[in-house]
Amino acid sequence: MALLPGNPAALISRADKTINNVDVVLGRVDGTLSSVDSTLTTVSGTLTETHEVLTQVKDLLTELAGELELIKQVPQIAEQVAAIHAAVTSKG
Repeated sequence: MALLPGNPAALISRADKTINNVDVVLGRVDGTLSSVDSTLTTVSGTLTETHEVLTQVKDLLTELAGELELIKQVPQIAEQVAAIHAAVTSKG
């Protein structure tokens, strides 16, 4: 009595085909994972660049906020200059 039922050569052939199919699928999976890795590396680089740009934008906006505070003071400074001018010209 044989340990394997049926034709052992046919079973071995089917097993070889299955192993070859698994090998092909694993090759495709490996290729897909390599592609995903490459894409994630690109995304990571893009996110790093975006972070750097946003940091620069934040710094520029902070600087602009300071400039706007100075601009807001212009009317008050103008009033003070006008008052000084009036005081000087009235004494002269």
